[in-house]
Amino acid sequence: MSSIRSRLVVIFIVTLTLVGGGGGLAFDAFQNYAHFNNELDFSYQITDQLQTLNHRRLTEEQSLWLKETLSKVHQPERHQILKDLEAAYANRASRTAQSRIDFFLRNEAEYRNFLRSSISYYEERLVYWGLLALGSAVLVVLFTLAFLQIAVFSELKSLSRKMVDFLHHRYTYQFSLPPPTEVGHLQATFNSMAQRVLVQMQELQALDKAKSDFLSIASHELRTPLTSIKGSLSLLRAGVVGELNEASNNLMEIAENETDRLIRLINDLLDLAKIEARKLPLSPQWEPLAELVESTFQALQGLAETSKVTLQLKDPTPMEVYMDRDRIQQVLTNLVSNAIKYSPEKGTVTVSFDVNPQEEIVISVTDQGQGIAPEDQELIFQKFRQATGPKNPLVKGTGLGLAIARALVEEHQGHIDVKSSPGQGCSFFFTLPKWRFSLKTHSQMDQAA
Repeated sequence: MSSIRSRLVVIFIVTLTLVGGGGGLAFDAFQNYAHFNNELDFSYQITDQLQTLNHRRLTEEQSLWLKETLSKVHQPERHQILKDLEAAYANRASRTAQSRIDFFLRNEAEYRNFLRSSISYYEERLVYWGLLALGSAVLVVLFTLAFLQIAVFSELKSLSRKMVDFLHHRYTYQFSLPPPTEVGHLQATFNSMAQRVLVQMQELQALDKAKSDFLSIASHELRTPLTSIKGSLSLLRAGVVGELNEASNNLMEIAENETDRLIRLINDLLDLAKIEARKLPLSPQWEPLAELVESTFQALQGLAETSKVTLQLKDPTPMEVYMDRDRIQQVLTNLVSNAIKYSPEKGTVTVSFDVNPQEEIVISVTDQGQGIAPEDQELIFQKFRQATGPKNPLVKGTGLGLAIARALVEEHQGHIDVKSSPGQGCSFFFTLPKWRFSLKTHSQMDQAA
């Protein structure tokens, strides 16, 4: 596998070689340039000082300067001239001293010409090697960026696009061979993982379809004999074949109730299979909401009286909702019946309407039961799940009601959820997007005016 890391190491070594070599030569040229500039300045200082000397004798300060200058001048010819000048002053040979000064000044003029040419040469070298080092650094940076763009960023962008497609169910396997790099290995690993997930998803979809088909067929096949059994049990309880004693009548009642529960389970399974198969037909139209709630209350009045629970519609605002009446009544029936089951004796179940900031109608069902723990508030909308606890024992049910209610509300482009705190009851609510105030109410108000 061709490693991106090894290529970057090679690029780094080449960069150090080019930039380091060019920079070193530029630094050497700069040192020479600075040295010859200092020598030129020193030469001018010596010339200026010599022109001020008296050829007959030196002051003590001038004598010290001459000795210091001798120690700083290292060129043999210049050093010898200054040494002869010092000897001439020591021997009080004024003419010799003057000739030595004149000779040094002529020689120093030629020396400065040499220094200027050297400064010019090293200045050119400094610019040349400096630009070479800078240009090499820029080229290496551009080459590195281009390499990273091609070898890393482009491949990561392609892999990111595949991941997004996979996330949104648009993934199609690319048969192009990934590059033999770390990113290519990552892409090949993702392709393998995606293919495995897709195969498993296809298997799960096939199993889910088989399950739905089985439930649909089994439900259809079971519903007919169960209907016959329920009818037979009802006839037996009615005394068609003779009066039953109390014990027999109780057993018949239990059998009939359990048959009803089994029929409801089968109906729920059929509805669930239709929802999952997207074959649940809806017939929406404008329906009065308060009338729907009252109809639900009437159907559940017997259960409410048995449980000693009061049903209440709070401040019913006359309005109409665009919905499938039977399906929304199914949702409302489930929520109200659950509220009755979990309410204490002499409790109240309240249904209310409101409008949220998104201009949707919100229908709430509130009870005074034990409430639902936060960790259970999501799982209760899952299939075959119920919230249970030491203060909230399992109530007989299929565990499908809320799952079907959520699916039916979502089919109406709405949302269902619950607000609850343990010990403070709970409020189930769902939204429906299309609503209006009752036209009948408006016409009555116009007539009253």
